[in-house]
Amino acid sequence: MGETLRIESVVVAFGGLRALDDVSTTFEGSQITGLIGPNGSGKSTLVNTLSGQIRPHSGRIWFGATEVTAIRADRLVHRGIARTYQIPRVPLQLTLEEVISVPLIYGRGREHLLPGLVDAISIARFCGLAGSVGRPCGQLSVTDLRRLEIARALACGPSVLLLDEVMAGLSHSDSTAVISLVQEIHAAGVAVVIVEHVMRIITTLCHRVVVLNNGRLLASGTPPVVLADPAVREAYLGKGFAA
Repeated sequence: MGETLRIESVVVAFGGLRALDDVSTTFEGSQITGLIGPNGSGKSTLVNTLSGQIRPHSGRIWFGATEVTAIRADRLVHRGIARTYQIPRVPLQLTLEEVISVPLIYGRGREHLLPGLVDAISIARFCGLAGSVGRPCGQLSVTDLRRLEIARALACGPSVLLLDEVMAGLSHSDSTAVISLVQEIHAAGVAVVIVEHVMRIITTLCHRVVVLNNGRLLASGTPPVVLADPAVREAYLGKGFAA
């Protein structure tokens, strides 16, 4: 299974605003963990911090038994942490195969790919993109761009995969298919942390949920326990939400 990510008293501030305010939690290497909270609660900041794109002002980050607080993003990829982005940004003139090939060259190494994945075409096929391999990215649908984000991250050979709203904008059927893809990735031994707003996705996928509010940790636990928490319902879900 994937390595465990752990943060201790992490603070990230932008000017006078604390986007993360003394946050401590653990993302277990054997689980799919959901990261939820209102807009502006610090979810993407936490993903950026875990992936090395933002260095915390204070606190510590551990990956397995190793402290990685000050390690930059490309080095964390080589250690096994990969991520997707809320807004896919790809060179529109390049083909899907070409885009996936880049992290195969600069990522962790092909020996760390999931079983059965050996090249860009096999990764595309695994992610449901077999019919689009030769197409320029500028011609891809929203659904295929979301799948491409996952494919690029898998090409890095991760043991931990950070998914930042990877199902945003997808239809119910498309998101259901991506849920199955994420479950298959986890079953192959990759730990997953997923930022998501749709509770159907959280309750279907996640073993554990971490809730942020105003940059602080509000709650954590199994989905039924967290979604029944009055503080979570009031801050995020609304008092009328039925878990």
